[in-house]
Amino acid sequence: MRDYYETLGVQKNASDEEIKKAFRKLAHQHHPDKQGGDEKKFKEINEAYQVLSDKQKRSQYDRFGHSFDSQGGFSSQGFGGQNPFGGFGQGGVEFDFGDLGDLGDIFGSIFRGGGGQRSSKKQSKGSDIQVEFEISLKEAFFGTSKEVEIRTNITCQKCNGAGFDKSLGTKKCRTCDGNGKVKEQVNSFFGSFVQVRDCQQCFGTGQEAVKVCDVCHGNGRVVGNRRVKIEIKPPVRAGQMIKFSGNGEAGIKGSASGDLYVKIAFLKDKVFNLSGDDLIIKKDIKLSDILNKKNIFVESISGEKIEVEIPNSFDLRDSLVFKGEGMYKSNQGVFGNNLKRGDLIINFHLKTPKKMSFKIKKLADDLAQELEKDGD
Repeated sequence: MRDYYETLGVQKNASDEEIKKAFRKLAHQHHPDKQGGDEKKFKEINEAYQVLSDKQKRSQYDRFGHSFDSQGGFSSQGFGGQNPFGGFGQGGVEFDFGDLGDLGDIFGSIFRGGGGQRSSKKQSKGSDIQVEFEISLKEAFFGTSKEVEIRTNITCQKCNGAGFDKSLGTKKCRTCDGNGKVKEQVNSFFGSFVQVRDCQQCFGTGQEAVKVCDVCHGNGRVVGNRRVKIEIKPPVRAGQMIKFSGNGEAGIKGSASGDLYVKIAFLKDKVFNLSGDDLIIKKDIKLSDILNKKNIFVESISGEKIEVEIPNSFDLRDSLVFKGEGMYKSNQGVFGNNLKRGDLIINFHLKTPKKMSFKIKKLADDLAQELEKDGD
């Protein structure tokens, strides 16, 4: 039989924390429910941990090895048989996964809440909600505040979330006889054992209502509409998730509400195209405007009018760039007056006349000849 210390990959003088850490790592790796998991290996790891994590068992194991059962200890054979947790199936002892962190969630899904009270708390808290919130580019630039209505479980107004008539109070829970705990037989691939968990009737309190609320039927919540004020401050980017704590689904019997997660989406803009933090404008222009040096104006996202001057020898296939006239850069902190901005990029589109009269054609020919003389 393999040495327990060797099974967990630790030294004989390993601390309790080192043993727990080694067990968690190996249990994650070899758990049968995971791809590539090994049930036999997992049972060996669990057997080793059950002995080495218990000071009395570990002391006996260090003295007598695998035969320590003959000295009055706990039989290691019990771990290798049908019940991987030794005498737990017969003794009705609660097996608590609470100190194993997120590994407790893995066991909890197998043993239907093996984490004790920790599991029932998770079940009673309201669920988180995610919604998509569409805003315009200008709303993203200036910030905006709107109310949204969400269909979800909300706190019952009749009992104020208690689930019962508070004036009549509570009485001893009949399901758990006031203990707040119940025992149940659990069958798994590890074997059969007795599990102690929180009573689902009273949520571990040992008390139940004298008179249940006739509106929410004891849940403390009903389906309804929740109105939430959504406040968006720049800088903000498309796809960004903003958390509004406590604005999700109401919890059961007054438990904490979940959170609301708002995913930001930008509406298509008629003037601007967004590229990162830069804004792109397509500007129609006439040849006569260029030749006559006519003033050309564009409006920035902030509403400011920008005068555009086309340089001599400018290639209309190129873009004109106005630094710092784009959106607020999204990799900055919170709203302020010194936020950096992207650029405004203007792409020109040369428009030709719909009809070419004889006079226009003659002027065009004369212009072409003059341009050729200038070497243009």
